Amino acid sequence: MYTHKRQFFEMLGLSLVVCRNKEGKYLAVKESRNRGWWLAGGRVDPPESFFEAAIREAKEEAGIDIELKGILRIEYNIQEDHFQRIKVIFYSEPKDENQKPKDFADSESELAEWKTLEEIVALKDGEPGWRGPELYQWAKYLEEGGAIYPLSMLSLEGSEPEQIGKEAIKTIKDL
Repeated sequence: MYTHKRQFFEMLGLSLVVCRNKEGKYLAVKESRNRGWWLAGGRVDPPESFFEAAIREAKEEAGIDIELKGILRIEYNIQEDHFQRIKVIFYSEPKDENQKPKDFADSESELAEWKTLEEIVALKDGEPGWRGPELYQWAKYLEEGGAIYPLSMLSLEGSEPEQIGKEAIKTIKDL
């Protein structure tokens, strides 16, 4: 006979931001402590939402005010030690195309720059290189017409359902 043992998890929420401007360039953040180039993003600080964390992290790490346009993916990882991580990868655009990315170092990051896909590839072999492949992977995904899902895919429990159908799925070409 199978008996179910109730287990509780410690959870870490992360919001990552893929930001693309009207010139087709992506926001790249040079992480502090020589960790390399990556996406803007970081931990959700409760009671803030994943949405609020994404907007805050883009401002802190890249100096850019963003408008969230959709969700690229929601990922999770549950480990045996009762720990789970949930990561939401958002698609966004700058609120102001003339706003300059951060050009000074602080505890959040070294700086941020707008980069084409080709320039992102070139960062890999530079110093300090990539922190991880996500910046490249998501830029490539969008360049190839990848789907962008509606923000309503991520909702508070108990909130009213919204209509989410095939017509709600967009690609970069639709925006």
